[in-house]
Amino acid sequence: MSDPAPQQSPDAGSAKPRRHYLYLSACSIVACVVVRAPSIFEEGKIPLIDLKLKLNAGWLLVFGPLLIACAIAAITYLHRTADHSATGERPIAGIVARAIPCLAAAFLSLQFFFLFAPKGQCNTFPRLSLLTDWQLEAFQPEYCMSLSAETQTQMPYLLSPPALNAWAQVIMPLIAICLAIADWRFVHRQHPAYPQA
Repeated sequence: MSDPAPQQSPDAGSAKPRRHYLYLSACSIVACVVVRAPSIFEEGKIPLIDLKLKLNAGWLLVFGPLLIACAIAAITYLHRTADHSATGERPIAGIVARAIPCLAAAFLSLQFFFLFAPKGQCNTFPRLSLLTDWQLEAFQPEYCMSLSAETQTQMPYLLSPPALNAWAQVIMPLIAICLAIADWRFVHRQHPAYPQA
C-alpha cells in the first residue's frame, strides 16, 4: 500500500512569488535611497569580491520606474504560467509585497520632477513645464543635489522633447499599479480563501 503524496503547505507554494516581490522591493528601496543620497553611492565596493560599483542616480531616475514596471510584468507573467495547485497567500501580505515596488516607482517619478533641471536652472526652472512644454529641446539635465562634476557629466540625456520622458514618468507607476492589482486579483481568484492554522 503506497503512502499518499505529501501535501505541500500553501506557505511553501507561495514562497517563490513572495520571494520575487521581496527581491524587487529590496532593489526598489535601494533605488529610492540612491536618488536621495546620490553622493554616498557614487562609487561603492561590494565586500569580499572587491568589486567597484558606480550607481548614477540620474540613470535611476530616468529608467527606474520603467524597470520596476517591467519587473512587475515579468512576475505577473510567471504567476500566470506557474503551477498554482499549492499556492496560498495572505491578502495583507500580498498587498504589502506588491505595494512597495509601486510606491517606489511613484517616488522615483516624483523625484524626476524635483531633481532634474537644465544646467544652472535648479532654482528657477518651472518643473511642470517638463509636462507641458513640447517645444523644449533635448538636454542633459543637472541633478539638483550636490554631486561631483564628473557624475554630473554622466547624466543621461532626456529625449526630444523632454515631455516624452516626463509623461513616461507619470504613466509607468500607473502601469506598475495596474499590473500589481491584476496579479493580486489573479492569485486570490485562484485561491480565494487562505487556510487558517
